[in-house]
Amino acid sequence: MPADRIELEGTVRARTSEETWALLAERLPEFGITRVARLTGLDYLQLPVWTAIRPAAQTLSASQGKGATDTLARISAVMEAIELWHVEQPMPVVLHGPAREIEPPYDLAELAPRLRHPGLDRVALDWTTGTALGSGSTVPVPLDLIRRRARRPDWEPDLFRVTSNGLACGNTLHEATLHALFEVVERDALFTDEIEAGGRRTLVDPISVEDPYCRSMIDRVLAAHAVLELVFVANAYRVPVCLAYLWTEDYPLTFAGAGCHTDPRIALSRALTEAAQSRLTCIAGTRDDLPGHEPAFDTEPPRPAPAGELSDFTALTAPYETVAGTFADQVDRLAERITRVTGHQPVRVDLSAPGEPFAAVKVVAPGTRSRIRRSVPR
Repeated sequence: MPADRIELEGTVRARTSEETWALLAERLPEFGITRVARLTGLDYLQLPVWTAIRPAAQTLSASQGKGATDTLARISAVMEAIELWHVEQPMPVVLHGPAREIEPPYDLAELAPRLRHPGLDRVALDWTTGTALGSGSTVPVPLDLIRRRARRPDWEPDLFRVTSNGLACGNTLHEATLHALFEVVERDALFTDEIEAGGRRTLVDPISVEDPYCRSMIDRVLAAHAVLELVFVANAYRVPVCLAYLWTEDYPLTFAGAGCHTDPRIALSRALTEAAQSRLTCIAGTRDDLPGHEPAFDTEPPRPAPAGELSDFTALTAPYETVAGTFADQVDRLAERITRVTGHQPVRVDLSAPGEPFAAVKVVAPGTRSRIRRSVPR
């Protein structure tokens, strides 16, 4: 096995969870993190979820994380917080001017602007630069696709929806880049599935899942008499994308989670843990941007009806090749797939400061899209 790949339950990392946490714990104040709290015990499902709090954040002050163990969930929460911290910091303007002068190797319409207009390329913008994942060339990127601020100056054009899509933090540059690429693929696959009214979906029989870690989570959820629905989403990238929907009578809302990975077992585990994280986030009530769900408790909760015929997970994912090699190898192969589908090389903007033991990146992939709504429709 490559030296930079350590297989953990539900994930693959460049360091053990103990090594990662030892490096993180001493640096929390640098990123404005004042508290890291365990949320797991608030839900009887007992799937590990943690939160990291940044009281002085410019965007979200509470970030959630999930994982197979409390240590992995705690690391996940802190990494989520560190990602946001990086894009909240002042960023140097490398270039300034309209796209017709800057001449990026893509049209601004490929970045899913708020409004498609023939005059977009005449609007003066601030630009930074990133690295094309493929050729290695330097590519200009609108700075407003990356930086996040509590309030933008009134005189600046607000052309793009700034999201966390493609934003990732990892032990190494390649690890962070790979996870950013997975997120880009996942969001684009779900966007395509939604505009096709769920036409890319195949329902999965939870009983057919054989992976021990996923099996343990599924058994725990089913033993709690929860309704669990698993979905596999086909996509042009030929990378496994999974969804998990979770519903219980005591909290009668459907919580969704999504996961993407070249290993279908990891894709499914991420979907399961994210669904549990979404549920626990609402139970804890700590997220600044989420509404309350009081109306859901005002009536007798309708149990979700079965969605349809179920397929075997192992048979469904058998044609998908698990990509081997180092993180760098996987980045190259996944970037090649994205380029083949979109016609554009994804661009990585390195947000890391010199000397940091971790890497933070933002991947911008022209030609990909992301859903605007927060919820993932069933």
